[in-house]
This record gives sequence, structure tokens and C-alpha cells, in this order.
Amino acid sequence: MEMSMIEKTQEQLADAGLIAVIRAKDAKAAEVVIHRLIDKGITAIEVTYTTPGASKLIEKFAKIDGLLVGAGTVINAEQAREAADAGAQFIVSPGFSGELADDIASLHTFFIPGVITPSEIMEAVSKGFRILKLFPGGTSGVSYMKNLAGPFPDICFIPTGGIHPGDVEKWLDAGALAVGVGSQLNKASEEDLQRIFNRTKQK
Repeated sequence: MEMSMIEKTQEQLADAGLIAVIRAKDAKAAEVVIHRLIDKGITAIEVTYTTPGASKLIEKFAKIDGLLVGAGTVINAEQAREAADAGAQFIVSPGFSGELADDIASLHTFFIPGVITPSEIMEAVSKGFRILKLFPGGTSGVSYMKNLAGPFPDICFIPTGGIHPGDVEKWLDAGALAVGVGSQLNKASEEDLQRIFNRTKQK
């Protein structure tokens, strides 16, 4: 059976391993960062809606072959529709809202809601979600995600927020589907990135 677009996106995120979260003061600054990250070998980016001109950036970079482009910090249906229309292949929210989940369902775009507590996870699961953003991942830590695997063995997490590139492998080894890294990517060494890329190729 042929995979759906959502299933393909999920597989691409897992193959990428690392999602570059783009948050900038303006579109020009964001564009410079994105180009720099592409040059470093990044294959998945998440343009946050706190960045001015986010939809235009999504539309521009979604046209690049081999680059997976999503929208982040989406908190309402209007942003979600705009992102989908711009070509976002996935949409990420910092928290969970049943109403937003229902709105995005009609867009047929891969939606990754954010959670941090067991109660939020249970609510997301009740809506049919199995892949969730763990936010803030850096604050909760790898051990917290591992503990969540006990009561929620069928859930895949994408930890994001305050995570250093050098720790991405630890999260992946602990079972994360992929890891979102923001401004700390500026501190990433070529060795850090190459280890991540090599690891995902070996999966």
C-alpha cells in the first residue's frame, strides 16, 4: 500500500533526526540562517510563527528538493491554514488544543501538538495522536522522556526547546523520533552534526 503524504512526512522526519527550529527577529535574518543550515547539511526545518513573514519563508523554502519544511509555534487555525497554503509539510504547536487539532485535521497536514504532562498526553492520545512534541524538552530531560515510555509505550516524542546539538544523539538513543534544536544550532560543531547525520543514515 502506498504511504500517505502524512506517513511520508513522518518517515522523513525520522530520517532527518534533527529539526532546525527557526526563530528570528525578521524574515531576512531567518533566511540567512536557513541558507547557512542547509549548507551544513540540515534537511528539516521548522519556521516558527513568531518570525515575521513566516508563511512567505515556508513558501520559498518548501520548493527546495530534499528539504522538509514545517511551521512551528502555530497556536490558532488561521496560522495553520496559512502555513498549509504556503506548503508546510508539517505543523507544530507548543501545546495541545482539541479545537486546534480538529481545525488542522481538515487540512490533511501532519500535525504535531506539544505536551509536557501525562494529562496532556492522555488528552492528545484520546484525539488519535501518537507523535507528540515534548516541550520544553531541555528542561524535562532525557530521563523524563524515558519515564513517559512506561505508561505511554506507543507514543513517539519529538523533544524540543533548550536542547544542545551535542545532546541530540542521547535523545535519539532514548527513543525520540527526531529532535528539534533552535538557536543552539549556532553552537553546533561540524563533528556534532556529522555524528547525527551518520547515525540517522545507519538506521
